[in-house]
Amino acid sequence: MEQRPLDETELEVLTRFANGKSTEEIAQAMTLHKATVQDHLRVAARKLGAANRVHAAVIAAELGLIKTFKRGL
Repeated sequence: MEQRPLDETELEVLTRFANGKSTEEIAQAMTLHKATVQDHLRVAARKLGAANRVHAAVIAAELGLIKTFKRGL
């Protein structure tokens, strides 16, 4: 499946999600409705050809589209 580019908001939402923020936390931080955040994650997953939003975050990180912050164990 061909991947399509993510827009700026999709990238920001996906970055926050990949770094452990919940949809509610993302919505609050970006002054969006929770449903809007969920829509951005769903669209990003579809554009990346991912099975779900976690898979989308992994694909985006592997492609260097988003940065994730590694935490010590």
